[in-house]
Formats: sequence, C-alpha cells, structure tokens
Amino acid sequence: MPPHGHGSFADDTIEGKGYDSKLIKRLLHYVGPHRKLIFLALFFMLISSSVELLLPYITKQGIDKYLARLYQVYTDTPAACDSLLLLEPAEGDFIFLAADSLLIRKASMDGMDPAATHLLVAGGHLLPETYYQFPAEEYDGQTGYTQGDVWLVPERDLGKIPPDKLMRIRGKDIKGITRLALIFMGLLVISIFAGYGHVMSLVVAGQRSMFDVRTELFNHIQTLSLNFFSKNPVGRLVTRVSNDVEALNEMFSAVLVNLVKDFILVFGTIVILLFMDWKLALISLAVLPIFTVASLLFRRKTRAIYRKVRKYLAELNSSIAEDISGVKVIQIFRQEKTRKDKYLEINENYYKVSMKQLYLFGVFRPLIEVIAQLGTAIVLIYGGLSAISGALTIGALVAFISYVRQMFRPIADMSEKYNIMQSAMASSERIFKIIDTEPEIEQAEDALAFQKLNGEVEFDNVSFAYSKDTPVLKEINFAIKPGKSIALVGPTGAGKTSIISLLTRFWDVDTGRILLDGIDIRKHAVETLRKNTAIVLQDAFIFSRSVADNIRLSSDLTIEEIRKAADMVQATEFIDKLPNGFDTIMAERGATLSTGQKQLICFARALAHDPGILVLDEATSNVDPATEQLIQRAIDTLMRGRTSIIVAHRLSTIQKCDEIMVIDAGRIMERGTHQELLTKRGIYYNLYLLQWGNGE
Repeated sequence: MPPHGHGSFADDTIEGKGYDSKLIKRLLHYVGPHRKLIFLALFFMLISSSVELLLPYITKQGIDKYLARLYQVYTDTPAACDSLLLLEPAEGDFIFLAADSLLIRKASMDGMDPAATHLLVAGGHLLPETYYQFPAEEYDGQTGYTQGDVWLVPERDLGKIPPDKLMRIRGKDIKGITRLALIFMGLLVISIFAGYGHVMSLVVAGQRSMFDVRTELFNHIQTLSLNFFSKNPVGRLVTRVSNDVEALNEMFSAVLVNLVKDFILVFGTIVILLFMDWKLALISLAVLPIFTVASLLFRRKTRAIYRKVRKYLAELNSSIAEDISGVKVIQIFRQEKTRKDKYLEINENYYKVSMKQLYLFGVFRPLIEVIAQLGTAIVLIYGGLSAISGALTIGALVAFISYVRQMFRPIADMSEKYNIMQSAMASSERIFKIIDTEPEIEQAEDALAFQKLNGEVEFDNVSFAYSKDTPVLKEINFAIKPGKSIALVGPTGAGKTSIISLLTRFWDVDTGRILLDGIDIRKHAVETLRKNTAIVLQDAFIFSRSVADNIRLSSDLTIEEIRKAADMVQATEFIDKLPNGFDTIMAERGATLSTGQKQLICFARALAHDPGILVLDEATSNVDPATEQLIQRAIDTLMRGRTSIIVAHRLSTIQKCDEIMVIDAGRIMERGTHQELLTKRGIYYNLYLLQWGNGE
C-alpha cells in the first residue's frame, strides 16, 4: 500500500517576494478573457476620479466667486490703473472707483500671471483690507462707505447688515451658488453611477476570473497522481480551492484596477496643488518621507506574518476535515478530549498569529492617519497665515485642505491594499505550486485512441516500490485470458492492492511491463484504461447525490438501464423502499445506508458501465454472512463474461476463480485452483485451516 500521511505544513510557509511580477503576470492571464469588463471598469474609474478631482475646485469657485466675493482696493496713478486692463480681467474682477483707484477681486489673482501678481502686491499699492461691494444706492449709513457707484463693506462688518436686506442685495451671489450647487449635485450623481459601474464591472470580472482559476485548479487536482494526495491533506486542498482563491478575488476586485485610480488621484491632486500654490504644495508633501519609512517598516513585518496566517489556516482546515471524517473512531475510542486539545493548540497558533497581524495593522493604520492629519495641520497653519495676509483666498485654502486629504486617503489605503496584496501573493504561490505540479502518471503523446478491450491482462516481470528503499512487488508474472478470473490472497501488506493500482495505472511500474490485449499499458490512452476497468473497493464510496446519479455518475445511462443493473445485483428491493426510490438523495458518504447496501450500489455502478475488466478489492470484508451471500450472488453476476481480479481475505468468496495466487512479501508464492492449492498443503492450505478448521 502507498504511504499515507498528512504531509508537513512547511510547504505553507513559502518564502518569496512581497510583490512578484511573475505571479502578477500569471494572474493577469486569467483576467485576459474578461478584459472588456476591465476596460469598462477603467472607463468608469476615470469618470469617478475626474469628478473627485473636480469637486474641491467647484467648492473653491463657490466660496471665492459667490460666498466670499472679496475685493481689495488698489491705488496708483491713472496710467498705472489703466495699464491693468492689459491683464484682460474677467467681468467683475476689476471695478474702477476713480481714475487713480480700482477694486481688484481677491480670487482673480489666483489666475493671473505670477509676475503680475507680484507687481500688484510688492508695490504697496494693493491695500490689505478686504471688502464686499454692493450698489451705492443700497447704502444706509450703518456700515462701510461709498465711493463712486460702489458701497464697500469691510469683510469683518458683513454681519451688521440685516439678513433680509443681505439676501436681497446678494441675489446674484445666491443664484450663482445655486447654479454651482446643482452642478455639484449633478457631478455627484455621475460619480455615484460611475462608481457603481466601476465596482460592478470589477466584481463581475473578478468573479469570472476566479471561476476560471477555481475550475482550472480543481480540474488539475483531479489529474494528479495518488502520491500527491497521500502527501497533501484534504483540508489543505480545500483551503487552496476556497480561501486562497478568495484571497486572489480580493486582490482582483480591490487592488489591481483601484491602484490605477489611487495613482490618478494622487498624481492629479499633486498637479492641482502645485498649480494652485507650489510653495504650500511642497510644504504639504513634506510628510511623504515619513509615509515611506512607515510603509517600508510595515511591509517588512507583514510579509512573514501573512505567510504564517495562511499556514495555520490550512492546518486548521485540515484538522477539522480529518476530525469530522473520523468522528466515529474518535467517539468509539473516547478521543474527544485529545482531539479537542489538539484542535485548540492549532487554533491557538492561528489566533496568536492573527492577533499579531491585527496589532500590526492597528498600529500602522492610526500612524498613517496621524501622519496624514499632520500634513493637513501644516496646510492649515501655513495656508491660514497666507489667507490672513491676503496671499491666499478662503476658497483656495478650503480646496487645498480637501485636496490634501484626498491625496493622503489613497496613500493611507495603500496599507490595506498591501495587506491584500501580501495575502494574495502568498495564496497565489500556493495555488500555482499545485497547478505546476505535474502528474506522475502522464498519457503518452502517441497514445492509442480509445478502444474497447477484450480483457486480456499480463504482468511481465513487474517490480514496484512506493519508495526506493522499500520494494513492494518483486518480479510478478501472470496472465489472464479474456473472461477468466483470478484471485489474489495473502497477508496484509503483501502487495495485493498494489497490483490493482498498477493495473489501473494509478502508479507506474518500476521495471517490467503490464500488457492489456498485448499492448503495453503505457501506450493506451488513460480513457481506455478507466472506461474498460471497473473497481469495487472495500470502502464503498457514495456521493451526496441521488441513488440513480450514484450509479450513473457522469454517463448518459437511462433510468431503465440503471434499474436493470440494480436488478441484476439484487439492489432494487432495498432501493425501492427508500423515500423516493432511485431519486432519493444520499447523505454524505451514504451514511443512511448499511455497508452491504452501499456495496450493492457500487456493484450496480460497475455493472451499468459494462467494463471489460472487473476488479474487486476486499468487496465483502465488512459485511455479515447473510449480506455476504447476497453480495456473492451479485459478484457472480458481475464476473460473468468479464476478466476479473479479486482481492479477498475470505477464501469462501474466491473458490470458484479460475486461478488463485498467494502473494507474500511482494512475490507470488503459490498459484493454482482452490483444490490444487489445498493439495499442496502450503501457505494457502494454512490460511484455509485458520478460517475453516481442520476438515473439509
């Protein structure tokens, strides 16, 4: 028998890069078929990113143009005042008070040439006081003063004007801010729909890509040789197909395309900040080196932790799968406490490493927030002083703060994206390690096309070992003519099941060859081997499907053919008594059926597919004598006209075989019919006496 075990979980602590471009390229291979959805997501993402970059600027315009429409008085010679018209101001930016003085709207200076702005401020002709301007006929003597056709109200005294009058004289401002508010709301609606399209496109593309990954992984696992499953516990493989694939899905939907959006937002924000006020922009970016150092430290710490998390999760799933599968043994031998303690130990390891991950993230994320708020505070202090001195408008300061926060948000989110990336990298390493595992049993490129075999079997000097130091079979030679039967008997571990495994090519011989219809088994297509051979194992496996589907499997057998096969092995009687007959859904592993009933369903399954070669591996070892007689009649029906190989410990089931071979220590020690072997008074004779006593 092959070596069994759960393998070491050291494979789960794969060491590699935090970001591996080769892995990313392989992952993008699964995205390729869904590139249209990705491009659609990018299109929606560009729209939503553009809106996000535009909204703070609209806020600035609303404040400076309408809410805080402030002016400063400029006094100089008439010629100097006239020369300002060469700057081609927009309507309402310059208002002449007299030949030697005019009002300059504070917000208009943001769009002027920096050299012109410098001349205005440096000459001392631009007074620092800021005013609201209204028509002179509205002046009531309560605050401010008039000059020409304009009523100037100092910014600090605006509250002295009665609210109803203020609403009336600021009608144009109200209309302007209302118009901007409607534009703002329209852009928000566009952003909502674009965001929805962005997210849905990504989610659909991610789910379809993961469907492809999951399908390929599952299909590949089914092609792997039995040696792979003897080294990898079921729980680990379940973790690969479920948890690890889901980690990849998170990276697809939350990282890959969103990274592009983050880059656009950060780069676009920096450009806008530099355009608005390059000095203040550079000051706000001063905290980026601190960001970089913190991120590098976080990256170094998280890489090892994430791999440990994936390792312990796989170990946890494996433990659960094993304990649930063996719950009967655990309960019979009162091992509940032992298994509970073992599970708690594994769970404790997983808990501790998960808490380390949470603690690390719990420190890093607030640290990033503090650094981001520090950058905002610097902008607020320096920008506030600039606004007080008149070098920066209130709207520009508000927009600046919004942009700085907008810039730091994706940078802060990169820590979370890095978490997802680390998890995905670790998961993809494991997934691709399985996908890259080559089946030890491969079909030859020049394999023969599928053919129906006559059933002639020959073992020609076959030797085999699961591991090099422990040979299991040694120079096995025998032949079976089509339609004949042969039985293999011998002590446990003699190599009987290994002969069957070689015949079905679950393993390949080390030396010698196996011939089917005179052709080396390695030259036959795998489809030929599996469709011409039916195996009924000691442990009858029942799927969680209907009885009919358990017999049919994936073939196109009709219900009449299924019922006929069940009739021939005498299984119809108990099947018809089930709640829904052949349509009754079985519990997991056929838990609601007796061992004999499960065995009869497996016999019906084998008979329904009409194999040329029948293999029975201890098919009656777990049943009572009465059920054994029923099964024996089913076996007689199955063997009729088929090449049959029977492995049995109960000698009563093999006495009718054309030849019996006694296997011990990997060699054929005796061979002959039942009576011939009894006459020899050798190993078979002693086995017979052990089972039946001294008389025949």
